[in-house]
Amino acid sequence: MARSSNKQQRDQRRQEAEAKKKTTARKTTIRNVGIAGAIGVALIGLLVVLWPEPEVGNTTATAWDLPELDGDGRVTLADSRGTPTVAAFFASWCEVCEDEIPEYLAVSEQVGDQVHFVGIDTQDNGSGLGDAERWGIAGVWPLARDIGGTTGSGLSTGTFGARGSPMTVFYDEGGNVVHVQQGGLSAGQLLAALDEFFGVTT
Repeated sequence: MARSSNKQQRDQRRQEAEAKKKTTARKTTIRNVGIAGAIGVALIGLLVVLWPEPEVGNTTATAWDLPELDGDGRVTLADSRGTPTVAAFFASWCEVCEDEIPEYLAVSEQVGDQVHFVGIDTQDNGSGLGDAERWGIAGVWPLARDIGGTTGSGLSTGTFGARGSPMTVFYDEGGNVVHVQQGGLSAGQLLAALDEFFGVTT
């Protein structure tokens, strides 16, 4: 009887010891996971702070500096400060641009110096200049090449969240964004926008 009682006590102590060991191991695992998570969050924050900016210069919505599409110079929003500006984003693969850009060109010729037009080739493989020449805007508007981002789209997608092309950004004479148009506009719609935003009529 005594042997049986001693055996039961030993079994009970062994079970208690195993249960305590499992509890300790569980607490250690939870603590380690928590520490690892905190370190991961800290590392991500550090990467965000230290990650280099894309090669776009200043690409805030109200100030940008991009390379020329048809030369070695730069095109900046500051170039047109003092005059309302229409930045027309286009791409060689954009079917809507085939109609929109020539219509924009006609409108730009109608309004003359009242509005400054800039063409920005974005999300493209570098063949946008040929289209710009075919549409007639090369040599007429300043033309820029969007850079940075994953597909040369640092300004259009990185700053304005463009979902495709075309996109038009309207700036007032102080260089402030007045309106971002996702998708195409006809000549009539563009003229109405210029009247609404800038009081420009023809």
